Order: sequence, then C-alpha cells, then structure tokens
Amino acid sequence: MFRCLFLFAWVLVSTEFLAPPESYAQLQDTVQLAPVTVSGHRYTKYAAGARVQTVDSLLLQRRPGITLADVLQQRSPLYLKSYGNGMTATVAFRGTSSSHTAVLWNGFNIALPTLGLSDFALLPPPINTQVSLQHGPSGALHGSGAVGGAVLLENPVSFAPQQQVQGQQEIGSFGQRRTAAAGSFSNGRLALTSSFTRTSADNDFRFENTTAFGSPRETQQNAAFDQTSLAQEVHYQLSPAQRLSVRGWYVKTHRQIQPSMGSANTHAQQDDENLRLMGEWQGQLAGGTTTVRAAYFKDRLDYQDDGSLSLSTVNTYQTQVEHERTLLPNLLLQVGAEGQLFKANVGGYGGKVDEQRFSTYGWLRYDPLPKLQLSLNVRQAWVQGFNPPLTPTLGANVRILEQNGNTLTAKANVSRSYRVPTLNDRYWRPGGNQALKPESSWGYEGGLEHQYKKGQFSGTSELTVYAVQVKDWIQWQPSSTGNYSEPVNLQHVRGHGAEMDSRWQIALERDWSFAGGLAYAYTISQQKLPDARAQLQERQLFYVPKHKAALWAEARYRTWWLTGDATFTGRRFTDNDNNNWLPGYALVNASLGKTFRWNSFETQILAQVQNLSNTVYQTMAYRAMPPRNFRLAVSLTWAKPQNTSAHP
Repeated sequence: MFRCLFLFAWVLVSTEFLAPPESYAQLQDTVQLAPVTVSGHRYTKYAAGARVQTVDSLLLQRRPGITLADVLQQRSPLYLKSYGNGMTATVAFRGTSSSHTAVLWNGFNIALPTLGLSDFALLPPPINTQVSLQHGPSGALHGSGAVGGAVLLENPVSFAPQQQVQGQQEIGSFGQRRTAAAGSFSNGRLALTSSFTRTSADNDFRFENTTAFGSPRETQQNAAFDQTSLAQEVHYQLSPAQRLSVRGWYVKTHRQIQPSMGSANTHAQQDDENLRLMGEWQGQLAGGTTTVRAAYFKDRLDYQDDGSLSLSTVNTYQTQVEHERTLLPNLLLQVGAEGQLFKANVGGYGGKVDEQRFSTYGWLRYDPLPKLQLSLNVRQAWVQGFNPPLTPTLGANVRILEQNGNTLTAKANVSRSYRVPTLNDRYWRPGGNQALKPESSWGYEGGLEHQYKKGQFSGTSELTVYAVQVKDWIQWQPSSTGNYSEPVNLQHVRGHGAEMDSRWQIALERDWSFAGGLAYAYTISQQKLPDARAQLQERQLFYVPKHKAALWAEARYRTWWLTGDATFTGRRFTDNDNNNWLPGYALVNASLGKTFRWNSFETQILAQVQNLSNTVYQTMAYRAMPPRNFRLAVSLTWAKPQNTSAHP
C-alpha cells in the first residue's frame, strides 16, 4: 500500500507542471535554469545531499591504459582487495562488499550478472573517460547493486574542432610493459575518438613467504598477465537538436592465477573477454530532451588448472529510454524506463539460464531558493522471480555561508537501495539457492562542504558522516554438510562512519604551482555473531579496515613536475569471528616528469617508483604483492593548432 501511495503522490506532483510555457529553457549537457544554474553530468544534478567525488583525470592522461584498480587505490579512500599485481581486484564503499558497488559505463551497469561485481583490474578506461564516485546507497539513480556506492564512467561528447594523436611506451620492473595510442578528430559535426592499450607483466618478483619457517625470500611463480584494450567512439550531429552516438569497448585479458603462499602451484589461468557496444540517440522532443540507448555486452570467463575447467559466457541486452524537461524555471524532471535480458551459458549451472529485468524511474530536481537545492528520486524494479522494494531518495543542499571567497554548504540525504541475488547465488551447483531474498538497505548521511577561492589559491573540503543498514545481506558460507559453500540471507548488517576529502591548488608567480589532496574514511561495518557463550557480539566484517587514507601532492616548475602519493590501510580481519587479521600498511609512490614542446608536438618523459618504502604487505591473506619497483614512460602527442574562426 505504501508503495502505491508513494508512486501516486510522486507522479501527481510531477504531472502538476507538465504544461509549462514554451519559453522555459531546454536541457542540454549544461542546463541553465533562471534564477539558478544546474550543471554537471547525467546524475550529479539529481544527487543533492549525496557525496559525489570526481577522480583526477590526470592519471589517465599521463598513464593511458592504467586500470581503475590503480586509479582508485591512489586517489580515493576505497579499500582495494587484490589477489596480486594484475590479478582480480575489487573495491567496496562504506563497509559493504564488492557486490554492493555498481559500475556504470555511460549509463549501463557493466557488473557481471553471474558474480554481481566488477573486477577493476579488467577495466582500463579510455583516455577521455571521466571517473566519478557516488558514496552511499543510490538505487533510485543506479538500480540493483548500488548499496554501498557507485563508480560512474562517462565519455563526454564534444564537437569542438580538433585533431590530436598520442602514443606512449612504458617499461618497468618484473617485465612490466605498456603500449598505448589514442587519437581524436572533430570537425564540428562529426567526432571520432579511438584508443588502444596493451599491458603485460611477468610478475616474477621476489617476496617473503610468511607461511614458511623463517619467512624465506622466494620468486613468485605463475603470475604473468597480458591485457589488450580497444575503444572506439563515433558521434554525429544530425542537426542542432539531434545527436547520434556509437561506442565500443573491447578488453581481452589472459592471466595466470597467482597461487597463495604455502599452496601448490596448479598452473591455474584465466581468460577474460569483455565486449561492450552501445548506441545512443538524443534529440529535442515534447518540450525537452529525449534519449534512447541500446547496448549489447558479451562477457566470457574461462578458468582452468591442472584438475578442472570452467567455461562461462553471458550475453546481456539492455535498453533505456529517458525524457528530461524543465517544468518551471527552477524545477527539472527526468523520467525513464530500463530493460535488461541476461542469457548465461555457465558450466557450473548445468545448463543455460535466462533472466529479465525491468524498471521505471523518475528524478526530480527543485531549487525553491537560490541557496537551496532539493532532489527527489524514485525507482521501481521488476525482476523475474523477485519483488525488489521501491527505492526512493530525498536529498538537500543548503548554502549557509558565502563571503570573502568562502562558500559553506550543508548536505543531507536519505536513500533506499536494493540488490537482486546474482545468477551464481541462485543457480550454481552445488549450493545455489533460488529461495534467496533480495537485499534491501537504507542509508543516511549529512555533511559540510567548504569551497575557497582567493587570488591564485583555491580548494574544496568535505566532511560526511553516515549510517547504513542492510537487511537480508547475502553471504556465502559452508553448508551444513561442510562439503560445499552456499549463499544465505543474514538478518542485518549495520555500519556507520565518517569520510573526509580535501583538495587544493595554488600558483606562485608564473613558474611554480602546487596541488594536492587528502581522502580519509573511518568505517564501522558490523553484524551480530554468537561468541563462545552463545551471546551475540558485534563483529567487524572481514576485510573491512576501520581506517583508510590516501594523500597526494604535486609540485610543478615550468615544464617539470614532481608527484608523490601515499596510502594507509588499517588492520583487516580475515574471518567473521575477528580472531585473525592482516596488519595495517602504508605505501608510497613517486614520479618525476618533464615536458618538451616544439611546434605542434609535445613529448613527456615520466620516471616512477612504486612502493618507494619497499613495504611488505598483503591486501588479501597469503597473496604476495610486489616490492619496490621502477617504471619509465615516454609519450609523444601531436595536436593541430586550433582555428579560432572555426564554427562548431
């Protein structure tokens, strides 16, 4: 009953204004609504009160082909769980699990429907990708899986006339090699972007085997990998009011599976092949902007070792239809619908499995006062065999101070989210449980954002406190027979914490400039488990550090730059009973670069030191990580000088 009443009330409020005068502004990539201005990509303007962090794109530009695993490790407070250098790597927000993180590529969720998560070591984003992190539940915006947060990958469209070609070659310790090439072209109506990267490593580093007596130094075996990525975009402006876009992203990865310390080398290896294709039409219709998208994904994962072979292929078909229009000068509405079809052929299921999903959503942005922004979003999903809950979100930003270059904004947000059991959760043999319930979560957060700009100095700092609770959390655990694992619904998992983010930059005179940032997360994520006396005790979830911090800084002098970054990860428990743990560790990286320019050409030379302090650490128990290592990269860029008289 509540669900029906909420939907009815939301639609009633929205349709109250569906016939505004034709003079109201229409939505473009940047929407101007007098007396307020709403700018940002597709989601940000509807995420009032939520913490949204934009990841520095400089890493992608300087090191094309770098994976999201490396980017997020160095520039965010998220904990990266890695099974080794180049091996499976996952991240999680606010004490949730890796399957509680949604990853969207230009609006489409790219998480594997079999596992319900994304391997960030398999995501080397193209050089023109904008990476954003939305912390906290956001099911109304991003659908299933956005319980802890979402990683948003966007490739913006620009028809500004340009021509540019870039190439880079990188070599490093332990057989590290990377070749990258990218190019872009636009003549005001047609825009093309291409990128190619190939990365490989032998990973034959020396490590301390902490499972053997005396912790002897050994050479890592069976840990080599190679990865090829190719991305292509074509955008065509059919008219001033219509655009057609086609995007493709292909990643092929072969990895030997690094064995854990003390275990036998079974020569395990894995082949991943991920093809993502999408088409998009956007135009001005019915007094607003209509967008139609369609996508096809093919994800192949083949695993084999000395004693087993597992083959998996999933074909995913997705469609989206959205309409966005200005209802009043300070009221913006977007409504849409989304459909998904999964067709899985997985050896572990004993046959082929299909699943259909459908959802409708509405997002409302209302700025009643110049200093107040509100958003109200809602999504209802229908999944074959399940009944996900209605997921509303309500958020607000209030500007409480603006003087002498200082702007202070208070934020608050409450949001519901959900996660549908994965295909493995239901169909894997043995252990799959088709009686699982969908997970449901509520998240609450509040914070302050401070912006400062005066002269050549500017900075932004944000402090957020939050609480999250997840009902029917799905977790795999040993079955009652003990011969295999099975997924079960836990009753409740609760968490709370605080996050801080600060970024600044300053220019001194004309030759010097400095920039830096700090991100910190304090995370408590607990469930109640019985102790030896059968009394329920709060236990921190395993592999959830209470403390994670990332710090980076860069100094530039003319055409030279020096960059350093450091991360600290606190103690992590490796079991549910909190009896065993991995100690905290700190990592430090540094790089020195130089730029040479002549005519239309630019060359950059970059020298890097990874793990400068030579720290011995593990992100997952008994998985060795590389010691201090070095890399050298040389890049060459050609760009055609811009003709200021050209018309877009």
